[in-house]
Amino acid sequence: MRFLVGCIYAAAALLLQAPGAWAEETCPKDALGVSRTIEVDTTGGPWFGEPHGNRDFLSPGEVVLTFDDGPAPRSTRAILAALAAQCTKATFFVLGERAAEYPADVRETMAQGHTIGTHTWSHLNIKRLSEEQAKSQIETAFSEAEKAAGKPVAPFFRYPYLSDSPAAVAYLQSRNIGQFAIDVDSFDWRSRNAKAVVHRVMGALERRGRGIVLFHDIHWSTAQAIPEFLALLKAKGYKVVHLQPKATLVALAEYQGPPASMKATTTARRQGPVRRVRHRVSQWSAW
Repeated sequence: MRFLVGCIYAAAALLLQAPGAWAEETCPKDALGVSRTIEVDTTGGPWFGEPHGNRDFLSPGEVVLTFDDGPAPRSTRAILAALAAQCTKATFFVLGERAAEYPADVRETMAQGHTIGTHTWSHLNIKRLSEEQAKSQIETAFSEAEKAAGKPVAPFFRYPYLSDSPAAVAYLQSRNIGQFAIDVDSFDWRSRNAKAVVHRVMGALERRGRGIVLFHDIHWSTAQAIPEFLALLKAKGYKVVHLQPKATLVALAEYQGPPASMKATTTARRQGPVRRVRHRVSQWSAW
């Protein structure tokens, strides 16, 4: 196992030197790969993942890989390289403000065949916002993600902290945007130890048998964990499912750039490192 993980790291390092250069024909025969691709119909704003989603959406042993809060150049690129080394795919729920800051990473993520969804503009708790503020957080993120990617993105959305509101749920349903929860939480924001993250996720998968797994690509420790995690998925017979939208999202022209209340904050953040203080607001502790 250590030898396999070492090989994955070596391949990842080569890919980081030449992002986007990985071709399917170079995939090793024993790569994890993608077992199947599901074309997701988001008409009516359906839920995916616990507690509202259909558990039978995935078959036993199937896993959907998802990453929130990015992009972050160093760790996102390392994660992309690890995924490419195993010829597998994931869904990235990006923040609008980070897509604006690092558009090249959004473009590279899409160029490598991954799915781009969004996670609001600046990771505010939707439940604590007015209806218009929530709408602005949602729509500006989609507009910025589309701008960064250079093409429409998936109508996939995940609530920060997994904290929704009746008004936001109804709005996303009216926009035909899929609402994503999770089945397995890596808690990688709480433990910045790669081994602990891998152990926690594999334990949860073994208990549950399948599910949508949540990571955060802003943490370097997560980037360090992914090669070993993918190797273990392969060794234990799990199958990765890639989600793609049946139809892409049409961004609204009136929502461009940061929400009005965020412009001053965004300007200040771009003068230095982007940092975010997070608060635990639910039993999921999702960020």
